[in-house]
Amino acid sequence: MSSAPRAASARARPFRPRRWALLLLIVAGLAVAADLILPAGAFPPPDRRVVLVQRGENLRQVANELKRMGLLRGTLGFLVLARLMHLDREIKAGQYSFTLGITVPALLRALAYGMSGLNLVTIPEGLTLPEISLLLSNHLGVPVAAFDSLAHERAFLDSLQVDASSLEGYLAPDTYEFLPGTSPEVAFRTMVGRMKDWLRRSMAGKDSLPLGFTMHQILTLASIVESEAMRDDERPRIARVYINRLERGMKLQADPTVSYGLGRSPHSRVFIRQLRSNTAFNTYLYIGLPPGPICNPGRKSVEAVVDPTPGNLELYFVARGDGRHMFSHTYAEHLENIRKWRRTQLGPDSPAGAESLLAMPPS
Repeated sequence: MSSAPRAASARARPFRPRRWALLLLIVAGLAVAADLILPAGAFPPPDRRVVLVQRGENLRQVANELKRMGLLRGTLGFLVLARLMHLDREIKAGQYSFTLGITVPALLRALAYGMSGLNLVTIPEGLTLPEISLLLSNHLGVPVAAFDSLAHERAFLDSLQVDASSLEGYLAPDTYEFLPGTSPEVAFRTMVGRMKDWLRRSMAGKDSLPLGFTMHQILTLASIVESEAMRDDERPRIARVYINRLERGMKLQADPTVSYGLGRSPHSRVFIRQLRSNTAFNTYLYIGLPPGPICNPGRKSVEAVVDPTPGNLELYFVARGDGRHMFSHTYAEHLENIRKWRRTQLGPDSPAGAESLLAMPPS
């Protein structure tokens, strides 16, 4: 009777936790390897996904976006491998097009390499909304009408928290990584987001803004500064002149607002006969800021309005013909600067220039 238990005991194998741990480790390793080599599954369709990596996004945010787009089943392998490859801090902002099934190492190398100058579109400072829409249309191959209509769509503006009738003034001039075919919504959201980021950074640490300006008013005045200034060092000074005039209840008398109100580029030449054109944007007729921006200002102009030249009481300026301006405190000084400027001008129907740019009597 004693031989049966001994036989059963001989047949029973002892529990070996190390073997089970090794087996579990192998299984886990195979699962991770599968996620790295076959991140979209064994037989993914031959589709492409466009992924936009925004400036300032961290690695986990990028991983979550890749997962949302179907390029990853899980994010753990991506995050671990990025650190092992020392690429976790090398991810470049941009817009990328990936085929489903691309391996995680290939994804990481592409994101670290960046767009390297490909598919970049540069938006110059001072362009109007129609000009930007045309530029984006030509670069992205999307009908310009799609940009124009979206830029005025109330629901879209509300989603961006833009309290204006259009995106004029809210599109940050900069270089963007947009692939051909990028939708107007993606392009505009990216550009408005960058403009708001500029505003947040320029206002950081400030207890108050000049005249208690709202964001819309900052962009409106910045657009005028953008249209007037040619030199960065003069932007804060020009902004201060306009703020001084607003504080005193004087008309801004800014030529670019006249051009914009006539449906022309703010950089167009203005003639004396046009100064009486009755448009809501004509700051020769109406006191205060115009209803909204007249172009899309660059970062330096936005910063100039938020932080204008301190302690300056100048009220006038006039172009001197070399890209710079002559500034003055009084109307008499301004008239003398006009006479200096006139000596360089010829012709009875020359651009308004000195006569128009803050040349009318104080009002």
